[in-house]
Amino acid sequence: MKTTIKAKLLEMPSEESEKINNLMLKFSSAIRFAFNRRKPDAYDSMNKGDLEKLLQSKYKLNSRYAKDAVMKADSIISSQKELVKEYHSNYKSKVKQVKQELKIAKSKQKIHALKTKLDKYQRKLEKYQKHLDNGTIPKVIFGGKENYKARCEGKISNQEWKELRNNKFCSRGDKTKKGNLNTRIVLDKEDNIFLRINTSVKKNSSRYEYIKVPLYLPQKENLEGEVNGRDYKSMVLKAVNKEKPYYVEVIHKDNQYFVHITIEEKTPEIKSANPEQVGIIGIDTNPDGFALTCLDQEGNYKWHKCITNPELTSAKGNRRTNLCGELAKEVVEFIKEKGYSVAIEDLEFKRNRYGNKKFERASHQFVYRKLLTFLERGCKRKGIEVIKINPAFTSIIGKYKYQHQFGISVHNSAALVIGRRALGFNERIPKQLIQVMSSYLKRVKFTKFISSSQWSKWGKIDYLIKTLIKNIKKKGGENPAYSKDYAYSRYRKRLLGIA
Repeated sequence: MKTTIKAKLLEMPSEESEKINNLMLKFSSAIRFAFNRRKPDAYDSMNKGDLEKLLQSKYKLNSRYAKDAVMKADSIISSQKELVKEYHSNYKSKVKQVKQELKIAKSKQKIHALKTKLDKYQRKLEKYQKHLDNGTIPKVIFGGKENYKARCEGKISNQEWKELRNNKFCSRGDKTKKGNLNTRIVLDKEDNIFLRINTSVKKNSSRYEYIKVPLYLPQKENLEGEVNGRDYKSMVLKAVNKEKPYYVEVIHKDNQYFVHITIEEKTPEIKSANPEQVGIIGIDTNPDGFALTCLDQEGNYKWHKCITNPELTSAKGNRRTNLCGELAKEVVEFIKEKGYSVAIEDLEFKRNRYGNKKFERASHQFVYRKLLTFLERGCKRKGIEVIKINPAFTSIIGKYKYQHQFGISVHNSAALVIGRRALGFNERIPKQLIQVMSSYLKRVKFTKFISSSQWSKWGKIDYLIKTLIKNIKKKGGENPAYSKDYAYSRYRKRLLGIA
């Protein structure tokens, strides 16, 4: 498992900082040059070998830096190709959703807003469709699109714009070179840590000039001298002492030099807790945390628990990331103590739904991705087995089949379905739901319902019950579908005959 540790270069003489800035300028220029000759619609395309040799002579880089620059350019191109496919799929889905909303919209204001949004999504869809048809990628602005706009508007100076474009260099690790040849982590006799950097500038002889800069590796200690959290410093030094390869990226930002060190972290062997014999914990991920439901080996409900933090939906930046990590850590420690395997959803992180800003922020894929990533990595570190399942209809099945039966939330009932699916159980439709469908559907539609697939049936059940609830009028004419959750649940119970 790869782990990236964020370190920092400490104060250094101005001469050394100038040498690092010069290396960043040459390396960043080499990336842009390589990108423009490796992209699909390049005017003067070049193969990898010839391009590496040209970069060495043009920008005075050694062979390893030249190869790293080409590798970086190729990675940007491949990521852009994947993003084109993803964006095309997302906007195609959004266009379909907006068209469906337009069919049922009644107010002029709503129709106008939907038409404006549809026009925007269709233009985006056409743009990415052209890229797919021609095999091209969108324009890439090195330095950032927002920063480019700020430069055009005169909000930042030309010097600041150049610093944003030429603010990094990287060096890949190599096992045959005892870790990393161009940027090596070294220790002196007093165990002080330095980053030895190849400046790619030759001295009078044929050898390259190296500089040694003090390096700070993160390690938090409490008053008793014990390390809080993960001991990243020891992890890096262990990899260095064993001469294992490590990837280094140096970034200049806010007049400071940050170092991202990527190492291969050794994790314990994952031993299965035999879910078929002891049971499993299903976990449903939500914008504010996790819902856990424990099942026995026969798929029966045992207990449930929610580990959440309301601040997660409103926190920003690093604070939000930190909260995701703390929640995942709490869940992993709880699971480790119980001794169960874990079942989670195998989610595809796509932004293929539209909504207002408040909804999109609360349900942004960032939170789901971070929570699941931290949870999965934490389980690997503790040797806990993680089983991924198809997330289709887990919330719908849990809502109509288990929520009222066990008196748990819709999130815990979804976690129950996730656990049962990991154990290999199928979800049959209860007789009550079939009776509801037969009562409100005509004979032909009910026959089609019975002959449809299992998951299709659950989708039709959800659609029918939501439609029926919207048509039920409360006293005073209020529509319960837009009232509080308890009212919606009460009307659902009435339809299911369990009120």
